[in-house]
Amino acid sequence: MVKPTLFITQPVEASALRKLTALMEVEVHPDATKTISKESLINGVREKDYLFCRLGDQIDADVIGANKNLKLIATMATGSGGIDVNTATKLKIPVIGRDISNQKEGYSGIVEETADLTWVLLMAVARRILEGDRLVRSGVFPGPHSMCLLGSGVYGKSIGIVGMGKIGRAVSRRARAFGMTIFYYSRKRHPDVEEGFAAAYLSFEELLQTVDFVCMLPQYSAETHHMIGEKQLSLMRPTAFLINTSRGPVVDQEALVKALRMKKIAGAALDVFEGEPHPVLPKELIAMPNCVLTPHMGSAVAEKREIMVNEIADEIIAFSQGKAPSHPFNPEVLGRK
Repeated sequence: MVKPTLFITQPVEASALRKLTALMEVEVHPDATKTISKESLINGVREKDYLFCRLGDQIDADVIGANKNLKLIATMATGSGGIDVNTATKLKIPVIGRDISNQKEGYSGIVEETADLTWVLLMAVARRILEGDRLVRSGVFPGPHSMCLLGSGVYGKSIGIVGMGKIGRAVSRRARAFGMTIFYYSRKRHPDVEEGFAAAYLSFEELLQTVDFVCMLPQYSAETHHMIGEKQLSLMRPTAFLINTSRGPVVDQEALVKALRMKKIAGAALDVFEGEPHPVLPKELIAMPNCVLTPHMGSAVAEKREIMVNEIADEIIAFSQGKAPSHPFNPEVLGRK
């Protein structure tokens, strides 16, 4: 019996790879340090039955058209961004992703891990952790009572959470543990949040003017594109910090650079950027010591990533055995090829 073939766009956890290779001929693109190139994608997907990709991979019409006999496109993402679903649908190729509508082990953990990273970034930029790290590595050690690298305290300060979804609530739990006054802005008020975290609802403008830390956690849409721009940054306190772990385009990076340069705000910490999966960061932003930058690693925790990868591996295996996928983006094509 001929085994089905699979192309994976980046190395995956050994547990998932073992179960896949037991049933399929698997080719894995070996580089995990950057998004796979279009050329490598096209070469990899040719003559394969299945494609296993990740958030950030650009599966466009050229890639899909390189193998019109492809049977399945599976992504680790919960949405279909980066995949030309229309072209896949025309070619009757199912596109599937992860389903977070249930509460199986791992899903709430991804929320918590993203909240953890949000908190790590907040602490790092406030206490100037990376600057201190670089100083020690350079051979400089100012000592415990030096006036060098004085940061901002966190305990007892105020935090403004923009977008009170699952991650917003998880960040609120951490803020409460730090004795912070919690404010939030969302499309609608959440009485449970106000009661459970003693949080106060403010308009977006009021929140920006009030708090010491602004945490951006809204869902990305046309409405939230550049939600933080020059006007909004000008409303923030000069001692305030901006943290963004939602989506890059929520913040106008050029406006942020200008605000940091002019000391309109004290600092920023970003895990997401405009132009992903191939962001081009302003050189000035990269050089700014009061800006902490990480490469979209909210869920980058080994045990949680293993859960995510194995879920998609199980979906691919189930599909190869004739079972319907749990979370198709184009269910109308199922059973038509």
